[in-house]
Formats: sequence, C-alpha cells, structure tokens
Amino acid sequence: MASNFYIDNINDSDKLNEITLLLNGMEEVSRIKVGKTGISFYCEEPENVQQLLKNAGEDLVLKEEVNSRKREFVPTEKKVEHIFMFTNLESEEDAKQIKEVISRYSAYENVSLDFANKLLKVTTSDKKVLVRLNRLVDKVNPAIDVELWKKPFRSQDLFQEKYLKAMIRIAILVVALSLGIVTREDPNIITRLGWLVTWLVVSEKTLIQAYKDIKVKQFISENITITVACLFGIIYGAYVETIFVAIVYQLGERLLLKLLGYSIDKVDDAINPVTLGRREIGENDYEMVSLEDVDIGDILVVLPGETIPLGGVIESGTSELDVFAINGSEVLEEVKPGVEVQSGSVNVKDTLRIKILYTYERSAMNKILEIAMMAPAGTSKTHRIVELVSKVDSILFVVIGILCAVFIPLLDWENNFRFMYAGIIFLTISGTFAYKQASSFAVLTGVAKAFSENIIIKENSGLDALNSCRTIIYDRFDGVEVSEEEMDLFAKLSKLNRDLIIFNDGPVDLEDDQYRIYNNLSVEEKLEIMDKASIAGPVAYIGDNSKDIALLQKSYVGISRGGIKDKKVIDNSDIMLMNSDLNTVIETFMISRKQKAITLENIFFGLFVELVLMVVAMVNVLPWWLALVVNLLISVLLLFNTHRIFNMK
Repeated sequence: MASNFYIDNINDSDKLNEITLLLNGMEEVSRIKVGKTGISFYCEEPENVQQLLKNAGEDLVLKEEVNSRKREFVPTEKKVEHIFMFTNLESEEDAKQIKEVISRYSAYENVSLDFANKLLKVTTSDKKVLVRLNRLVDKVNPAIDVELWKKPFRSQDLFQEKYLKAMIRIAILVVALSLGIVTREDPNIITRLGWLVTWLVVSEKTLIQAYKDIKVKQFISENITITVACLFGIIYGAYVETIFVAIVYQLGERLLLKLLGYSIDKVDDAINPVTLGRREIGENDYEMVSLEDVDIGDILVVLPGETIPLGGVIESGTSELDVFAINGSEVLEEVKPGVEVQSGSVNVKDTLRIKILYTYERSAMNKILEIAMMAPAGTSKTHRIVELVSKVDSILFVVIGILCAVFIPLLDWENNFRFMYAGIIFLTISGTFAYKQASSFAVLTGVAKAFSENIIIKENSGLDALNSCRTIIYDRFDGVEVSEEEMDLFAKLSKLNRDLIIFNDGPVDLEDDQYRIYNNLSVEEKLEIMDKASIAGPVAYIGDNSKDIALLQKSYVGISRGGIKDKKVIDNSDIMLMNSDLNTVIETFMISRKQKAITLENIFFGLFVELVLMVVAMVNVLPWWLALVVNLLISVLLLFNTHRIFNMK
C-alpha cells in the first residue's frame, strides 16, 4: 500500500528538478508535490526510490511519515540469503527438479543448489521459507528432508554466553543488597551506594530502554521519568519502596504487553479473512489447509456462497460470480472451465474446482488485509489531539515534579524536604500515558471492527474524519433503479444530523421532497455542487467506480464501493466498501462515531485520575507505590474499554 514519503534539503534547484523528473518516471510513485527545497509523494515500493537516490550519487535521505513525524525510511523486510542443507538427496535429477520448482516463485531469488555438498542458497524476505521448501521438496521426493544450515558451535561458548552474565548480576545484587540492609539502621554513604547498585541491577532493562529513548530524543518517556523518579527515591531515603516500585513497574509493563497481545489477537481475529482453503487430495476428497500453504498448481474446491481465496483457472464446474469487491459491479459474471478467475470473487451458484496460478501473497485477500493492517494512525485528527494533550499533560507533570523534588526543597531543605516525595509521584504518573495508549489502540480497533463488516479503512483519517463531515453526497449506481433498501439507507443517512445530497444516474429520474436529489449530472456539474457544499464544511462522498475518481479526490472523505482491482480507486479512496450490502454504508458512520466517543472517554477519565492523584499526592497521604499501581490499573481499564468497539451492534 502506498505511504507518504519525503526527500528534504535539496538546495540545488537543478537537482530538485532532476529528482522530480526521475520520480515522475516511476510507476510506483504518485501524488508528487514539489516544494522549494523538498519533494513529498506517495510510494508503494520505497526501496526503489532509495536505490534511485543511491544511483544518483546524492547524499539525500528518504523519509517516511510515521505517527505524524518524518522518520528515515528503513525497509521492514530486507531480503537476506538463507542456506539450507539436504539429507537423503541422492539424485542429481532430483536436485535439478528441486531447483526448477523453487525458481518458479518470484519471492525466491538467486537460487543455487550445490549437489556435492547438499546445500541450497536462496535470497528472500519470506519468513516461512523453510516450511514452503519442505513442502515443495516433498512433492519431488518425499524421502528428502530440508533443514536450516547452522554454523557449528562449541557448547562451552554457549554456556558462557548464556549464563555468565546472569551469574555476575546475581552476585552483584546479593552483595549490594546485603550492604544496604546491614547498614540501614545507621545509614551512611555505603547504605546509599548499596541500594543504588541494587536498583541499577534490578532496573537494568528499564535503564537500557531509557538510554535508547534519549538517543532518539524522546526525553519524556515512561522509562526516563520512572528512572528519574527512582533516583530521587534513593536520595529521599525510600530505599525499599524504590526497589519495589522498580520491580512493580517492570512487572506492570510485562502485564500490559500480555494484555495488549491479547487485544491484538482480537484485532487479528476481526481483521484476518478466511485463511483456509479446500485443497484437493483425491477424487471427491480434500483437506483444509492454510492459504499460505497452497502452491501453484494445487486444486482448490470452492463451494457456493464461498469467496474464491486464490486466483486460478477453473478445472471443472460452471457458476456465476459476484465480483463487486473486485470492480464494484453488481452484475453476476458467468464462468466455465478454462476461464481465469480472481481471488475475492464470490461463488454464487455451483461448486468450482480451481487450479491455482497465484500464491497467497498475490491474492486480493492479502491485498485487502494489507490495506487494513497498514491504516496509519498518525493521520487521524483525533489521534493528533491525543498526542497534543498527552504531550502538554506529561510536560506539565514533569515540571511540577522537578519543582517539588528539587527547587522547593532547596528553598528550605529541612522544612520542604517532604515535597520531594510528592515530586517523585508526579514524575511517576507523568510517564504513564494510559489514555494515550488506549486511544491509539482504539484507532486500530476501529479499523478491525470495520474490516469485520467488509469495510476497508485505507487511511484512518477517513474513518475519524467522518465525524467532521457536514455533508454526505451519495452517488447512486449507474443504470440501476432505486430499491426499498436504498430508500431505507437514505432515511438512515438523513438522521445523522448532516446534509444529504443524492446524485442519481439511474434509468428513471428520482424525486423526493425529503432530500436534495440531482438527476443525470456530468462529473463537472457534480464537482460544482460538491464545491458549494464544501462551504458549509467537509464533505463525505460515496461513489462506485473509476469514473468517480475526480469526486473521490475532491472530497474530504472518499468512500468507494468495490473496485479492489482498480489501482486508481484504491489510491484515491479513504474507505472501501467490499460488498453490495447497503447497510455497510451506515455501519461505517456508526463505527467512526463509536471510536471517537470511546477515545474521548479514555482521555477525560485518564486526565481525571491523574488530577485526583496529583491532589492526593500534594497532601502527602498517597504512597508512591500505590500511585504506580493505580496508574497501571487505569491503563488496563482503558485498554479493555476500547473492546466495546468490537461489541457494538
């Protein structure tokens, strides 16, 4: 899926023009905007642009937009060379056939097989390459096994690397903790040093993460604020509580990661389409297998009512296909043996046997899943508000914490020393952005819920921005008479407290005093009406195919019905509706409204709890460790609050 990229600091105008021309010549690059010293554009394969800059010999950095910030682009899936070893490979003919079979897959490059040493070299980014290789080799000769070749190692080296550091840490911890406990009754510099070393050992992972945060200039992060708070805890003399807080913080982080993993699993369950197919293994016999395990040449059986999972050629059977998800057409297509069919089409009539021509990576299902999974949270207006509130809130608490922990005690150390404890609490709760974390997850949950309803969110700005739209323009299917289902949809849309405009290109003029209806307009006339509607506020446009591209581009939120096959439709849509059920239109607005409501709930509740903790800390009745536990519990509560998006009806 195309993402937003930048090339900045091009101070030479000639060089700026040269790079612009090169980008214009690349098919994978679109929406190029040229500034005085930089270029922004959308790109599906940024690795190619990165290589272009290297070939041009320029010291320019390709940057991508991540969470509303420009970051240097780093390829997520680098192709690496893998070496595999064969056992029971006795025939050169088998070796030749294995190499030919593997070379048929575009995902595997530089395939070379050394028969003498029984070694295979493959360059790929496929993380499951070993699984597929074993399956392919098994088809050539079931007696041959493939395993990853590993460099020999000595067992004593492994032992030293794995256990020696841990034993040293334990020894240091025992000595330091003993010094701290023994001298606690008569505290001195040894006491503080013992507890400090104990904390350093216990908080090693937190300190490492804090150092990494500093390197990327994230100076106000949870790891840094809890580290500073613990240092003040040692100075204050709350030794045991400091160690307890350090341990609870790390355990809490692990707990939150597990809960987040559980939540992500729910998202995966909602987002992942059907990933199993019926692979034929004999006459009238098949097995259910993962689509990722289906190879070119396999036969899949698709029953009536099921979606064709992978593209191929019909071996037997005649039927009709619903291709709405592919091209937005509501007309069923008749198919018969020898006809090539695309993944994403729905088999309507009879059972089909399909010989697979394309693997899962090239399927429409995988493309749809990729679009949903890559919906960028950073483009959401609500997300930007959360980021701003979080930033101001955290800076405010850090400043108050430093004032209480440092400056107020320095004014009168003896009488104001107690304020340091309140400052420690402020620093601790300043870094636990419970509502920010939960709000970010709410964005992902909204995308997942939409996907489960056959609504694909290409950019989360589309889902979130629906709440800002003052006008909805619904462009009816060309040449289709209005139905009761459509009239029911108009009634529901009109109840959203937004202006409703209907463009009708049907065979019969549509008239209804309840709505603003325009019959048989040209694209230019529709654009003119959209411009006038935009004066009152942002416009959401719902169109059906490639002829509506200009309207999709012009609207604040472009919603397309079907058209996964058309690259222009994908590039210019914020939201895509993947089936012909008109209820998905109104469902899109309901999900966006629910997502925003829960995000605001999380913000206000999180801020309210922080304010309560702040007041209680100032009167010195709140233990430090309890403040941390409360914040961890709030994080859990707000995270689970976002699950209500899944449960909405």
